[in-house]
Formats: sequence, structure tokens, C-alpha cells
Amino acid sequence: MAGTMGRLSVGTTALQTSQYALNATAHNLTNTQTDGYSRQQVMLTDRTYNTIGNDYKVQKAGLGVITAEVRQVRDTFADAAYRSEIGRMNYYKAEYEAVSEIENYFGKLDVVNQNDSNDFNTVLNDFWESLQELQKEPNSIVTRSSFIATAQHFLDRSKEIRSSLIEYQRNLNVEIKDQITRINELAKTIRELNENILSAESSKLENANDYRDARNLAVDELCGLVDTEVLNNVDGTIEVYIEGRCLVTRGKTYDIEAVKVAESETYQNNYGFTSDSTDFLMPVWKDDQHALFNIDRVPNANNNTDIGSLKGLMMSRGYFVSKYTDVPQRPDKPLEEDYTDPAQYADDMAQYEADHQQYLIDLDYFNTYVEPYTVTNLMAQFDVLINAMATGINDILCPNKEVTLADGTTVNIFDEEAAGIGMGMGNEYGGTELFVRINQPRYTEQTLTLADGTTGTFKVYNEEDKDSFYSLYTIGNMDINMELAQNPSLLPLSRNTGEEAQDVADNLLRLWDKKFATVSPNSLVECNFKDYFAGAIDELSDRGYTYNAMAETQQQTVNDLDNLRQQVVGVSSDEELSNLIKFQHAYNAASRYITTVAEMIEHLINTLGM
Repeated sequence: MAGTMGRLSVGTTALQTSQYALNATAHNLTNTQTDGYSRQQVMLTDRTYNTIGNDYKVQKAGLGVITAEVRQVRDTFADAAYRSEIGRMNYYKAEYEAVSEIENYFGKLDVVNQNDSNDFNTVLNDFWESLQELQKEPNSIVTRSSFIATAQHFLDRSKEIRSSLIEYQRNLNVEIKDQITRINELAKTIRELNENILSAESSKLENANDYRDARNLAVDELCGLVDTEVLNNVDGTIEVYIEGRCLVTRGKTYDIEAVKVAESETYQNNYGFTSDSTDFLMPVWKDDQHALFNIDRVPNANNNTDIGSLKGLMMSRGYFVSKYTDVPQRPDKPLEEDYTDPAQYADDMAQYEADHQQYLIDLDYFNTYVEPYTVTNLMAQFDVLINAMATGINDILCPNKEVTLADGTTVNIFDEEAAGIGMGMGNEYGGTELFVRINQPRYTEQTLTLADGTTGTFKVYNEEDKDSFYSLYTIGNMDINMELAQNPSLLPLSRNTGEEAQDVADNLLRLWDKKFATVSPNSLVECNFKDYFAGAIDELSDRGYTYNAMAETQQQTVNDLDNLRQQVVGVSSDEELSNLIKFQHAYNAASRYITTVAEMIEHLINTLGM
């Protein structure tokens, strides 16, 4: 009779496990379209066996089947690979989107078929053509007016581009802040899910698979934002590390926050970022204010640091609003054959050595904090071009010369002999520049005593000082001289005799073809104005091409890895329907088995009178 009742237990356990399997299959089918859901699988095992017999003859009687676990089907290796590659894909996507956006600010970038007056190539070409016409007729009020108006449009368009670049930096700033907020939200979510999983699985009766799915989904999103590492604990919880530091551990999260670069004393002291970075945010750990990213280290694939859209946004935006002074200029080395005085050559060579050492320091700063950052680099390059054009034109219209004072120092003063003057009665004076600094005049009249003993009043040139923004001929600090806009006759292209100052006009035209700088300090090829602009845009396009190629390659890799993951975790409705039929048949068979055993027991009781 005991064996008979044991058979009833076998049927009961079969019925229970079939019911578990049907529930799991139905759960899979219900969540076929649920984002992040992992297929669940019922694992069965046999129950403890009963031992029947004595020492001479032992038999084992099975007690049926039991559900070992309802496991979540995942491939941890595919997960790790997917999370690493999606972070790299998002990094290059963020970089490429920045390049695509700022390319639009310059209009059509091809030189052919230009017809948009706001396209910067067209603006440059119009400025060049107006200069050609001015060179032909320097004393024509029409060509003068046209030249000044074209210069006004040129500067206005330059300011629009600079304002657009700064506005885009601020838009990236908002995205950076949003992503920092999202990282903290995901950290909190993962911590809460850790607690839910620990609580649900404490009885060891079931696995909290739906909680695990939600946690995996949060980790996947986090991996797209920052470089993330996940450690699995034996109790089912996980620890999450981002950029090498712990973000989530058991029962605790370590938040990051967005702080203004200018308010970070450490960054001000270490990197010398200017007040132009006042509104720019950077992610730091809230507990010790240590930076999330090491900005001394340019991300690249070789050291596996090119991961995460947050870092991509930071590399696109940069840490400050740059200008031409952020691009170092290589000092000219004096040639001994140009000197007749050995002492003077030695002095100039010593000065060159000092300047060269400073140049190397500035170059290292440029290569670390300017060139790698897309908007920062382009803004600096663009300002170099505009500064060179403005100062070049001004220096021709208002030439300076160096004089030695009685105390042995030197200053630059207005060179009246080489300069032209205005045209017409009342306009016969020089020193009228085309581009003016908003808050500082070109000259200040001072009484000086020269080395030869001559004392007089001179127009002393107010030098540019890279540490003083308002002394610079930078886009954000320039305007067209309103005196010239209102009275083009003041343009100093005439002589005292009333004739044209043709040599001044010729020099303006020659300026356009003069090679003045390299597109990058790391290049040796010097360019004229038009070639410089084309080179800067080509460099930007090359960046975009590289970022896009990397993003597309990573997209394919991510898709392949996701397909590999879905082969494991994905729910196949056909397969689950097959399982549904199989487990339904098993359930029916177990039910029939129990019925049969019950009938047999009933028959034995009724027949044998037990």
C-alpha cells in the first residue's frame, strides 16, 4: 500500500511541475514584446528516492519530479561585450553629431556653386572681390563704401558663427547636465532593484527574474552613458563601477553632480581655465569633488577610454570659450647670417630660446585642452583667421613703427610717413582703422622723449595682451569703425597731394595671398586666408568622417552582439507555443496518471476490504 501511495505522490509532483512550466511559458508569451525581458526556463530535477528492502536486496523508489528553479536565460559574456561596444558607439555618435551640427553654421562648405550670401565661403569671396575693386579705384567713394559694407557683412557673419558655436556649447552643456541626472537616477534604480531582488530571493524559493530584467535594462542604459563595469555578488546583487570608481554597492549609491568649471578651484589652479568657462559644467563625484573624467588624458581606442556618450559630449563641447590666443604661434628663429653685430645676434638668440620654451608649454596646453575638443578647436581656429585678417588690414591702413625711448625701452607708435590719409577736405589725417576693439582705441596720444632727445606727442599703439580680453582683436571684441561706415572718405587711401595711396591699396590686395599661419600648430604648412579656412573646414570634415565611420562600425558590432543576445534571451513565440503544448500534454498526462492511481487505490480498498 505504501508503494501505491508513493505512486500518487509521483503524479502530484508531475502535476505541480507541469503547472509551473505552463505558468513560465505563459509569462514568456505575455512578455514577447517587453523591452529588456529575458526568456525564463523551468529547470526540473528528481526528488529524493525512498530506499526499499534490506541489506541483501535494496531497491530505490522515486518520489517524482520537482522544480529546481525558474531561471533567467542570459549569456553574461554577450552582455559584457554588448555593453562595452554600445558605450563606444554612443561616444562616437555624440562626437559625430557635434561635427554635423557645427558644419551647418558655415553654410555650404563646397567652393563650387555658391549662391547663399550667408555661406562663409561666399562672404570671404565677396570681401576679396570688394578689395580688388578698391585696389583699382582707391579714391572712389563707391568702391570705398562697398568695401566697408562688405567688411561689415564679413564681421557680422563671423560674429553669428561665433555666437552659434557658443550657443551650441551651451546646448551641449544642458545635455551633459541631463545625462549626469540620468546616471544618478539609474544608480538609484539599480540599488532599489538590488534590494528587491535580495528580499524576494531571501526565502530561496524563487528567482526574482523580472527584477533582474529591469536591473539589466538599467545597466544597459548606463553603459551607453559612461564606461561601466559590473560585478556580480553571490547573493544576487551587483556592484557597479563607472570610470573606475564605485557608483552602486550594497545598499548605497555614490552620486555625481554637475559643477561649474569656473567654480572648481582645483581646475582653475591646475588648468588655468578662464572666466569664459563660467557656465560650463563638469561631472564630479559629490562626496569628494573629484572629476569623473581625467581631462589630461585624451580618449582613444588604444587605452579603451573612448566609451560613453557623456564623455563624447564633453569632448565635443570643451571646457571654455576659446579664442586665437589659445593657439600658440611658433617663434621665428634668428639667422646668424642676417646679423652684423654678434652681440645682438646672441641677445636675440637667447630671447628666441626663452620664447621657444614658452611655446612648447603653450603647445602642450593646446594639444591637451584645445585641439581634442571639437567646438573649442574650431572656434580657436576661426578666431585665428579673423584676427589675422583684421589686424593685417589695420596694420596696412594704420602702420606702426618701433621707436626707442630715452630710458632704453621700446614702444610702437603710428607711422605717419608710411600711412595714407582720408580723402577730401576735413579728412586729411591718418590712423583710422577699419576694425576696432569695442572697449579700447588703437592709439593713445602720449608725450614721449626718444633716445635721440626728441620730445613730442605720438600716437602710441595699445598692444594686445592675451590676459586682457578687451585688448584683443578677437571676434567677440570687434566692430567695424563707425566713423568709416558713416564717412567712407576717412579710409586712409589718399595722399596729401590728393592722389591715391596706391601702394597702400596694393598692399591690402597682396595681404590676401600672404601665408600667415598653419591650420594647426602641429602642422608645418603655412596658408593664406582662403587656404586656412578651407584647411580648417577640411580638418573638421575629416573628424566627422572618422567619427561617423567609427560610429557605423560600432553600430554594426552592437547590432551583431544584440542579435547574439536575443538568440539567447529573446522569446520565440513559435518555440513557446510548442512548449505550451508540450507542458499541457504533460499536465494532462499527470492528471490522467493521478486519476488512474486513485481508481486503483479505490479498487483495492473496495475489493480487498482494506
